Amino acid sequence: MQTIKELALRTVEAMQTYGLSCLTSWDEYAHTFQPIIKMHALHGKQEFDREIVSDYVRQVEKRLDCNEIKYSTYRNYIRAVRRLTEMHDTGTLSWTAPRRKSGFKLNEHYEELVADFIANGFSPKGKSDATWVSRKYFAWLILDGHPDLKNVSSDEIQRFMIYCSNHMKSSSIHDIKLYMRKLYTYLKESEHSLKDYAGLFQFSVKRGRKLSPALSSDEIALIMDVIDRRLPKGKRDYAIILLAIQLGLRAIDIIRLTLTDIDWRKGEIKLVQAKTGISVALPLTKDIGEAIQDYILHGRQDTESNALFLRHHAPFQAFADAVSIGDMYDYYRKRAGLPRNAYDGKGFHALRRTLGRNLVTSGSPVTMVAQILGHEDINSTEKYIALDSEHLKECALDFVGIELKGGIYQ
Repeated sequence: MQTIKELALRTVEAMQTYGLSCLTSWDEYAHTFQPIIKMHALHGKQEFDREIVSDYVRQVEKRLDCNEIKYSTYRNYIRAVRRLTEMHDTGTLSWTAPRRKSGFKLNEHYEELVADFIANGFSPKGKSDATWVSRKYFAWLILDGHPDLKNVSSDEIQRFMIYCSNHMKSSSIHDIKLYMRKLYTYLKESEHSLKDYAGLFQFSVKRGRKLSPALSSDEIALIMDVIDRRLPKGKRDYAIILLAIQLGLRAIDIIRLTLTDIDWRKGEIKLVQAKTGISVALPLTKDIGEAIQDYILHGRQDTESNALFLRHHAPFQAFADAVSIGDMYDYYRKRAGLPRNAYDGKGFHALRRTLGRNLVTSGSPVTMVAQILGHEDINSTEKYIALDSEHLKECALDFVGIELKGGIYQ
């Protein structure tokens, strides 16, 4: 039977197989593995002990709650626990990014309800939204003095919706209403709720649409010009941004692209959109084909991963989430000297809006634009018409027959 120290040493060796340097891996050993080893020694244990590890996790969480450590430090400690546990249980180590911890703390009863609820066949985005809404609701119930659903009635549901409406936008209230209805349908069918409260959510919520800006051709040119395509990282980033500019791909779909999604013979890129679940086949344009080819041949690391785009630093695997693409894009935007304010809509997704606007401006039918962008509902495409300011001007009425009062148009 191997000791906890031997287990930690094996984990460090496995980490190095993913490309981590000796310095980095041994630094992690000293700062995150050693405390676990010492805690085992304090309890007189030589081998890996789950109860000791669980107690260690509780201590780390308490230090985080008391603001004794930063959240980044907390993540490092928990990541070390996860890696040691995986190595102990399986004898191998996979490399996955830690998931962001939910801010809604639930008891065991509600945690089980959430887990069962989201197991009901949601799409990836639907699963995320359903988790957020159900956790938000159950956390509110706990604060309201309801550790379970026994005494929860329509009064509590109504007060929760009023609470949400006082601090959330109409679009968020729409999502709250939608998933609360799904949640109570599940609760009734699973007999966790004796009454059917799903009917309480039949009211309509008008979703306000914010018209976010697109980019000009000059702004796009500035961004593309600052990418150093002589470097492997530049080759990768140029191909990624080009996919958004010419095909309107979302960041989440770009990071999920695989080598086999590209049909070089047919000149197509085939994928299933993460947001809608819709399968689309998009043209592999000359520019995109050359950019991807340059990256694969001269920039992509030689690994067993089937992901098209890989992290530039070890471990050389697919991006953990779409946020990485947004951060990469912001780096080049800043280098290009383009300003941005919080929530101004000028992030990576603006490239998708730019394609939609350009297609509409060029006279492409809205139905065709919807197909290219993979919209399930044509109403999602209508917002790109509003970005077409030049053609909107042609539709504007003149002021013939409209009186002027007080020097302004009435």
